[in-house]
Amino acid sequence: MIDGRTRIWLLAACLFVAPTSTGILAQDADDPDSVRIEYVFDELTVTGSRIRGEAEGSTAPVVILAREAIRSRGLASVGDVLQSLTVQSNATNTQANYQGDGATRISLRGLGAHRTLVLVNGRRFVPGGLGADAAVDLNALPSTVIERIEVLKDGASAVYGSDAVGGVVNVITRSDLDGVEFEAYQGVSGAGDGAAIDLAFSAGLERDQSNILFSAGYHDQRPVWTYERDFSESDKSYNWGRNDGSFTTSGSSATPEGHIVDRSGAAGNDAWKAVNTAAGDEAGDYFLDPSMGWRPFNYAGNSLDGTGDLYNYQPENYIFTPQKRYTTFLGGTHRLSDRLRPFFEVVYTNRQSEQKLAPTPLFTIEEGTPISADNRYNAFGRDFVDVRRRFVEAGNRIFNQDLSTFRIVLGLRSRLASFDSDVFYAFGRTSGTTVNRGRFIRSNLARALGPDEECTGNCVPLDILHGAGTITPEMLAYIQYTGVARGYTQQKILQWNLTGDLAEFTHGPLSVAAGVSSRWESGAYTPDPITASGNTTGFRTEATVGGFSVRALYGETRLPVYHGNGIGFHLNAAGRVFHYDTFGAGLTYETGAGVEFPLGLTLRATYSAAFRAPGIAEMFLGANDVFPLVSDPCSAVDEAGNPRELTSQQRRNCAAAGIPSGFRDTRAQLRAREGGSTDLEPERAGMITAGMRYRPGFAPDLQLDLNYYRNRIEDEIGSLPAGVILSNCYSQDNPTSCGQIVRDTDTKLISHIVQTNTNVGETETAGLDLEAAYSGNTSWGILSARLEANLLFQYDQFIPAAGGTEVIKARGYYDVGVFPRWRHSAALDLKWRRASAGLTWEYVGGFVECEDNDCKGLYRSDVVETPAYRDVESNSVLGLRGTYRLFTGAGGTVLTLGMNNVFNQPPAVIFNGLLGTSDFSTYDYMGRYLFLRVSHFL
Repeated sequence: MIDGRTRIWLLAACLFVAPTSTGILAQDADDPDSVRIEYVFDELTVTGSRIRGEAEGSTAPVVILAREAIRSRGLASVGDVLQSLTVQSNATNTQANYQGDGATRISLRGLGAHRTLVLVNGRRFVPGGLGADAAVDLNALPSTVIERIEVLKDGASAVYGSDAVGGVVNVITRSDLDGVEFEAYQGVSGAGDGAAIDLAFSAGLERDQSNILFSAGYHDQRPVWTYERDFSESDKSYNWGRNDGSFTTSGSSATPEGHIVDRSGAAGNDAWKAVNTAAGDEAGDYFLDPSMGWRPFNYAGNSLDGTGDLYNYQPENYIFTPQKRYTTFLGGTHRLSDRLRPFFEVVYTNRQSEQKLAPTPLFTIEEGTPISADNRYNAFGRDFVDVRRRFVEAGNRIFNQDLSTFRIVLGLRSRLASFDSDVFYAFGRTSGTTVNRGRFIRSNLARALGPDEECTGNCVPLDILHGAGTITPEMLAYIQYTGVARGYTQQKILQWNLTGDLAEFTHGPLSVAAGVSSRWESGAYTPDPITASGNTTGFRTEATVGGFSVRALYGETRLPVYHGNGIGFHLNAAGRVFHYDTFGAGLTYETGAGVEFPLGLTLRATYSAAFRAPGIAEMFLGANDVFPLVSDPCSAVDEAGNPRELTSQQRRNCAAAGIPSGFRDTRAQLRAREGGSTDLEPERAGMITAGMRYRPGFAPDLQLDLNYYRNRIEDEIGSLPAGVILSNCYSQDNPTSCGQIVRDTDTKLISHIVQTNTNVGETETAGLDLEAAYSGNTSWGILSARLEANLLFQYDQFIPAAGGTEVIKARGYYDVGVFPRWRHSAALDLKWRRASAGLTWEYVGGFVECEDNDCKGLYRSDVVETPAYRDVESNSVLGLRGTYRLFTGAGGTVLTLGMNNVFNQPPAVIFNGLLGTSDFSTYDYMGRYLFLRVSHFL
């Protein structure tokens, strides 16, 4: 028997010494007052294995998020809940405005969303996104039907197939609802914005081991603008030279007023000479001051604080993007007999999301659209190659997605002797459109800025030299366009599984599972015709279309080796053979062992050989033109036209390629063409996990887990950087990659560099997951606590470099994302009769960021220069919630009132971060948030 004082010490140890798992709320069906919060690990799940039975002896580390733990968080999206796990990092979400698409994804171990497998009831879910995608959009999962979520923190390709590299997320839907449930959620930030409404209706029937569940929901998330938060109202530039914590406001040199960079020094007429005279010695860079006329451009800061002329684009962006979702779910199981039970699932989700960016900037030198001396709005009598203008008259750039996800599963469970079998067919499809507004037609822009004599017909000359407000609707109508892109991802699965006990031995049954499956995936992304042709102020993007099929056979077994005297020892093994119609056949496997000791101690270890097959977009990606900052190594002059001495190796290799001596190319950017490749092989990975579970007999309400992991991914799919391709061909003893460089046969100028996907690069990561939970009675009520933490030992990326590879160490550095040494999530709950209260604490440790986001000089001896660096502070966010349960003859009502980010903690300041001078994938941009959830059961 444990007294109250001992319980308090155990609770403190849970919160501040050891770390956690996630909670399950259990309730006695006959006593509505018996609600008890219990935190468990993997007693109720077999995720990571298809062998039937409890996972008490499982060798896989699994975390469970129960329904009540999910609903009490005050988050309307299941994706937001999953992103709070310490095992997850650096995945996109609805805070992603620039390059976002409205999706929320999960990246276990920070290895990428495409390396995390998402299942629903143990079956693969269809990918989401704009088309030809490989990762699931968690927003497509209706949260109201979720019973629990099981997160496997290990590779499981032998059991589930491709993509289960970082881990597996298995969403289990409800099957025990017998009645009607209404739920309403309302939230709003402390600033009065970012309001969210979530409404849901569910009805279920459970009779004689048969059940059916219907649910429908509506979600409306309102936006938050960057100017509404102090940390994001202005772009910032850190003073790396002084490195004393100071910074200046920053922004874009494309301003609404206009900006001329004189690159030719042409004389022009008297009006231009007057501008030169007024500018004095600083001639060459001019800003159109509304009160002074043309004067030297001031790069010292932006117009927000008056320190400079740079355009502050931050206020014109969302920092939290809006979306609406409509979801429906219908599923059930029918007991035909003791041996036959058909089942089905139908899911439909429609998402309408939006991103808004600042008005389009025009850099005429990048678009190849100079302003002619003969244009009616050019009063200076000379051509201008480099004019920069922000088209505020056109309004924001707007991107809208209208995507629908449909999935149906039809299956049959059966009992064959002592074996359980299930066979199912699943069809899923995500499709829709993306509409973009605010970009320009390049050819029309060139005519509108060119000589008047060439601007005929419907052409309207464009005025960008006389300040903001001079661009008329007629001018915009001629150069603007609305682009509509269409895409889809489709998935079909036919699978049969069998599990049972093959034989009975002295120490227990030999349990096995086996199955066969076929999967077909196809997808396409078709951009609008103007974007596909490259006749746009954005980059050219060709269509992506393709697909693949795979057939697989898997098997697994659990062998009890010894059981007696309080000690148990078992072995696990699994294997999968597969054949893809794209790259051929392969094999993956997994082995594991577990030992149970007296006094509640269990040791376990696994080794997994996992794989990830190339996705549709990686194989069939349409050609995209990009312009990296690289120059021709064979050029005898640099970008400024100054002589450049080639190395002896460069001279030999360039001559062998037919480049004449004295060849000149002053371009600072070269065209590179990205694209997919059907020659890709699968990524390979090896994962080791070893850990312990401790449930002491003297404290049965205390649970401790400790798991070590090490992952290594080889043959990662990506593309060689353009600079590496050029160096490999012209600067090395054994030239390679020369076939990826295309030159004009006459001029010898580089036409483009081919950057198709290939298998290149590696990632290694290692760390320690610590989990602890405690729940027990005290004089105050039922007190429960949990702590889930991650101690990161290593996260290294090996990327191609000239003549070899180079390592980027991410642990404790921001070069590739947020990978702190320590992060944790903790919770404390107290339940007294029908009321309960809870406290949550999310902590992300600090790290280092460096100038130019390149910290290699801090840990590599071969890098001569040590970069300037600064410490990014740790970040703590606290949440509070209170719940009251009311039961009457009219049913039960649960009221939850809470506040996330109680102290309005801003995100950590990261000057190398994107919008908001931070990292949207890790930190809370919303700030203090109040919420109310009301659930009523009949």
